Amino acid sequence: MIDFRLSDYQKSFLELARDFSANEIRPVALEFDRDGTYPEGIMKRAHEIGLLYTNIPKEYGGEKA
Repeated sequence: MIDFRLSDYQKSFLELARDFSANEIRPVALEFDRDGTYPEGIMKRAHEIGLLYTNIPKEYGGEKA
């Protein structure tokens, strides 16, 4: 039988993503939507903490080991 429970790593990653979206994205999302501007600072921060490029190997600029 397949176990669909999240691993501890997956749980911590999910928590990180939830916290980031609540604290970094949600407060300014409407402003970026209205302006139509790219949230460069937010994207850089997401990359810094490991939320972007999770499927790309590190040697190509991603997060995957």
